[in-house]
Amino acid sequence: MSRPSTPNLNKLISDPSGDVKSLLDQLAKIQTLNNTLQSKLNATLSKHCRVVNLRKNTLVIATDSAAWANKIRFQTPDLLSFFRESGYFGLASIEVIVQPR
Repeated sequence: MSRPSTPNLNKLISDPSGDVKSLLDQLAKIQTLNNTLQSKLNATLSKHCRVVNLRKNTLVIATDSAAWANKIRFQTPDLLSFFRESGYFGLASIEVIVQPR
């Protein structure tokens, strides 16, 4: 019995309509958004917050405790303005969740 052939990894990654390419593009976008977030936050707060998703027009930021989540929630209007000024014009809202690392 022969094994079914497995697609070449490079082909999977480079296929513009493929799921893997879509996931890698989403990951790159999230990393860019996270870098933008980290550039705005002070050193202490940036250690406890990270961008984890972008759902439609909502940026999802995870913190490692409820205390840090509250600090970020107070800053969401400023963060939203900052992201829009940084080129993310379609961003409508920011959701903050608690997700321990």
